[in-house]
Amino acid sequence: MRVRGKIVGGVLGYVLAGKAGPLGALFGAALGHQLFDRPPRQFMGIPMSEKEIRNSVFFAATFSMLGKLAQADGRVSDSEVETIKSIINDKFQLSRRSAAFAFQTFEAALQSEDSFETHARAFKSQFEDSPEALASMLEIMLILAHADMEYDAEEETLIRQAAEIFGIENEYDSILAIYLGDSSNLEHCYQLLGLTDADANDIVEARYHHLLKEHDPKLLLEEGVPKELLAVAEEKHEQIKLAYQQIMSSRDQHGESTS
Repeated sequence: MRVRGKIVGGVLGYVLAGKAGPLGALFGAALGHQLFDRPPRQFMGIPMSEKEIRNSVFFAATFSMLGKLAQADGRVSDSEVETIKSIINDKFQLSRRSAAFAFQTFEAALQSEDSFETHARAFKSQFEDSPEALASMLEIMLILAHADMEYDAEEETLIRQAAEIFGIENEYDSILAIYLGDSSNLEHCYQLLGLTDADANDIVEARYHHLLKEHDPKLLLEEGVPKELLAVAEEKHEQIKLAYQQIMSSRDQHGESTS
């Protein structure tokens, strides 16, 4: 708990740096452990919003989980480090300063004695009301786990553990299939939408619009999902559109008019 508190406290200080000044991280480290037991309502006498607390936990838990996942097989490869940088810069689209802090959190996790489970539970505690955030976190883990072109048993064990902690263990196989799938493959398209080729067109249409709304980046932002996950949501949004188009195009070609 002590090491985790320092990591989260540092992130808290960073998140509030604009309010508390450059000493924010220093004081944040002293208060960090409270985030998991009884989140403080004030920081250096300055009121804290739920969003600021949530963002602090998001940064700390996310990059700590990725750190533990990267070393699951006993070593952290160059390709995994490069993938972490790609996640930070391309997936999360962080500013230079935020990216540096995220990578420092990742490196700190490599040296800490905290367990992967500890950080997974912290993440779940903040985002259990957002299934999309939990599923996106699994996708991010899969990207890192496949960085060296090998999905080791140790990595799979941790990601399955995260899925169980998040309460979405039943979705693990479909999330993995989607990650490994080919958007031009019709079976993959049905799987992505949670449908089968036996479903009528009106069911396909209803499911499509439901998923578009569920994964709408703007709505997710309003719900408090960290903006860093919006790039992942936007990508999923486009995948849903492409899958639907592929399915309907195939049905048109084969003269299917099921309704």
